[in-house]
Amino acid sequence: MIYSLMNAFTGVKVLALIREFFPTFRALVFWPLFIVFCYSFILLYLLRLERIQALRQTLIYTLPLMMYFFMSLLIMDAVMLAVRLFGKLTFPYTVGTGIALALTIILMIYAHFHAKDIKTVCYSINLGKEAGPPLRAALFADLHIGGNTDRKWLANIVDAVIRTEPDIIFIAGDIFETDMANMLDQQGKTAELKRLSAPLGVYAVPGNHDVDSHSIRGSASTELIKEFLENTGIVFLQDEVRLIDQRFYLAGRRDIRPIGGGLQRKTALELVEGLDKSKPIFFMDHQPLDFRRIEEAGADLIFSGHTHKGQFFPGNIATYFIFKRAGASNYGHWKGGSAQGIITSGTSLWGPVLRLGTNSEVVVADIVFNSSGPHE
Repeated sequence: MIYSLMNAFTGVKVLALIREFFPTFRALVFWPLFIVFCYSFILLYLLRLERIQALRQTLIYTLPLMMYFFMSLLIMDAVMLAVRLFGKLTFPYTVGTGIALALTIILMIYAHFHAKDIKTVCYSINLGKEAGPPLRAALFADLHIGGNTDRKWLANIVDAVIRTEPDIIFIAGDIFETDMANMLDQQGKTAELKRLSAPLGVYAVPGNHDVDSHSIRGSASTELIKEFLENTGIVFLQDEVRLIDQRFYLAGRRDIRPIGGGLQRKTALELVEGLDKSKPIFFMDHQPLDFRRIEEAGADLIFSGHTHKGQFFPGNIATYFIFKRAGASNYGHWKGGSAQGIITSGTSLWGPVLRLGTNSEVVVADIVFNSSGPHE
């Protein structure tokens, strides 16, 4: 309803701007075309046209475009009103509409190129358990290979990870974009992922998009993904625990809400049953929705992704409240009572290739063991 009201306001402005150049342009022609354009990203999925890559990659920009155009129009209306009241100048409001459209296009172009600029973010983590020398972990998530992420982008991500010189690498889900069978250049993308290496290994967990088929019906199978990752040397953990270098445990969880459903996952307590809790326990869980139970189960450090930190403003505001209510955070270094967590904004994106108010990133976690306290 809010989006429809935004579009009604925007449509009136656009029609007035068109009539500045074409005075006889008819509203009966404009409004059907404008409505189809505004909701084209919904029609794309209703008509099952999302498999047409070029069409999908174009129409998914409709929502952010209209949202930022609406916001630019509000700003320009305020500016034009101030000019009329205090500057005693008389410009038609259609001038403001034209400027707002230009600003929106500039903003979209900036957000597109900013999305592909991969940052490196560093955290220092102190844990109160003995586990030998300091550990450098590289964390990234949300590659969405097969969607937005082509081989060139994937190569840049891998390069950014390699530059951190980690002891161990964690991939916190949404590695693929829900359609393994139709993914292009599988051989090239396999070659890029094979370049990931670390002394203690490379480990991944599934995200909600990590299902073999694009269909939202039926079971969320991961057999093709598991086979693909085995060929790259990445250890794919699905409700499994590994003892790493006799120093710490790594528990990797299935996703809580995979597309298609049908996959049950173990509870955090079931995963840690029988573990030596004098050793640090790390969890990888794609969505930061279960931090409280993971902490109660005895985890020391949790790695997540999924949120994209909202991807583009004002999405970051919405995700902040959603994941705070869940007892975690939408981004950064989370501190609980006895556990800590790192939530990354991801290296790539679902939907439009746009970031505004967020970054694409690789995370470096420098972990020190046997400190005086978990949150020092």
